[in-house]
Amino acid sequence: MSNLFHASKAAGDITLLLEAEKVAHSFMKGVHGRRRVGTGETFWQFRPWQPGDARRDIDWRQSAKRDGAFVRQTEWEAAQTVWLYRDPSGSMEFGVKKDYAEILLLALGIALLNGGEQVGLLGTDLVPQTGYPSIQRLFEMLPAQKILAESGRPIAARSHVTIISDFYFPVEEMRDFCERLAARHVRGTLVQVFDPAEAALPYSGRVKFEDIEGLDTDTLDIPQVDAIRAEYAQKFIAHQKALNEMAHCFGWTFEKFSTDIKPEAALMQLYEVLVKK
Repeated sequence: MSNLFHASKAAGDITLLLEAEKVAHSFMKGVHGRRRVGTGETFWQFRPWQPGDARRDIDWRQSAKRDGAFVRQTEWEAAQTVWLYRDPSGSMEFGVKKDYAEILLLALGIALLNGGEQVGLLGTDLVPQTGYPSIQRLFEMLPAQKILAESGRPIAARSHVTIISDFYFPVEEMRDFCERLAARHVRGTLVQVFDPAEAALPYSGRVKFEDIEGLDTDTLDIPQVDAIRAEYAQKFIAHQKALNEMAHCFGWTFEKFSTDIKPEAALMQLYEVLVKK
């Protein structure tokens, strides 16, 4: 995986798009003909009633034939708009996170466009795209994405945002952004991408750490990094837990992927989240 990503940097950005297409096509072979619940008219299936389901959705005739209440589900027939974003900040340059995030974003875009959805790039003026050939325009506009801010084309209510980042900043900053969108019934998925070394801190002895964002010119000199490994791991996990709790309080989803996970597996998991929304 890492060899492929390093090769992509040498060959130019177009290699990222080619790799994304490879990942998406491999994924789509396994989801051909996938159906999902929605607001269409075509019958899909009956399923048991669950807490949170509206009583008006219960099919009383079918329920009378079975043991318990059952809900009638139809297929999704109306396209939704999914806004995609990958964090361009300096911390994403560590390891292969930036390339991994961009391949995941583009592959997800390809899969969504192929499925009939509309896809936009958060923070740009690009009109949400439809149809598989539109992935080229999304790829060309990707460098226009700046540090996360609600700028560019307005996000319509009841659409969906997928934000890919390492989230190495205070959770409160992300909370403010998500809260504004959630107030307009925008749904979302936060996707953390991290390098295995960032989770495990696999160093020993004396280590000097520098701020990769360039905001702090001072270095952090740790005489024995082994002595802080356990505390570091606890804080890393605590940050992920805080992101997960924050996302769930808005009805959003939090997913996390180490860059040693195949992007096909990450794409499958993200797609499953989106089609269940």
